Amino acid sequence: MVSRWLPASLSPLAVPRLRRVLLAQIPADLADWLDFVALASLLAFHWNLGPSALAGLTLALALPYVLLGPFVGVLVDRSDQRTLLVASNLLRAVATASFAIAPNLEALLLLVTLKSSVDAVFTPSKQVTLPLLSSLDGLVAANSLSHTINQGTKIVGPALGGVLVTLMDPQGVFIVNAGLSLIAGLALLGLPSGLRHAPEMSKPKSFAREFMLGLTIIKERPMLFAAIASMATGFFLIFLYDGLFALLIREIGYSDSALGLAVAATGAGGVMGALAIGQYATHADPLRLMAVGGICFGLLVAVVGHLGRGDLTLSPAGFYLIQFWIGFCSAGIFVPYRTLIQRETPPEAIGRVTTVSEAMSALATATAPPLGALLAGWSGVAAPYLIGGYVSAMLALALFIFSWGIRSRGKGPK
Repeated sequence: MVSRWLPASLSPLAVPRLRRVLLAQIPADLADWLDFVALASLLAFHWNLGPSALAGLTLALALPYVLLGPFVGVLVDRSDQRTLLVASNLLRAVATASFAIAPNLEALLLLVTLKSSVDAVFTPSKQVTLPLLSSLDGLVAANSLSHTINQGTKIVGPALGGVLVTLMDPQGVFIVNAGLSLIAGLALLGLPSGLRHAPEMSKPKSFAREFMLGLTIIKERPMLFAAIASMATGFFLIFLYDGLFALLIREIGYSDSALGLAVAATGAGGVMGALAIGQYATHADPLRLMAVGGICFGLLVAVVGHLGRGDLTLSPAGFYLIQFWIGFCSAGIFVPYRTLIQRETPPEAIGRVTTVSEAMSALATATAPPLGALLAGWSGVAAPYLIGGYVSAMLALALFIFSWGIRSRGKGPK
């Protein structure tokens, strides 16, 4: 009865267990954004540390995804998802609370690495859980709503974090964040036990063989390989310029208030894009949808680069509109990508395939920013935007041609 009154994009909320997972994602994702704001505030304003400390923070956040990916993937595929989802949030709460007593940078970065190691379990476990609780036809809507929540907390989290750090010190924000993770963990206790794809195996394979099986699956499935390779390259291109946004706004000549409004506009676009996909594109070819989203996304980023170089002029309102559509188009990349992984991967290997994807994205996060900074130093802050935008669009065009070929040979989704 409930689903009759819900639009297609919100239909996952009519499934009680799926609704529980999605609602628990709200405090979990919000805690991540608050953590980032509080950590940056602690390092920059309270401890008066410089760029190297912030670079260390980025590395501590990304490195566990790369180093622990193989172990986490096998663990997720072997385990009961309820146990992993609950335990990861409870351990996140403990780790975040411990930030409040860190005496120095070294201790803090160690604790951040430990928390990020736990975070590396939550995302693939959620990826495995959604297909368990959703029908095949409902996967796009479930992933779109999950992305909507993520982008919504991206809007609210930094703004709320900015308010909280003015009302209390970062240590107090860490305690608030720990409480949010605790709420998420307790909410997930309501899921049924034994939530897993694969039945218990009488003769379990070795860890190495199970991990290699995940790589073999990616290698042998053209759509899966193309999507993961394209996303990894796309992440690298995005992080060439992502950290330079404040400098670009200054270069264009907008005021510093434009930064927050532009980020909010991007998040709002991500929310609307995810809802639109969940409502109108549930039967679209995921790979082709990724390609179309990537072409539009790349060209819009290139326009931002031309604004930064002075080739174009635009009012702040026009700039916010472009950022909105960048966020909208990004949903056309991320939502179908997650759906494609869930559809193209054997259910018992989704955890391993997801962690390979997460590891490659984290590697891009850690390696691309220094190259982007060098490009900005050599050719101006607009250069990474122009290179990242145009190469992203060309990559997406190649993906579109590839998806057309896959479908013409009868290997793509109907």
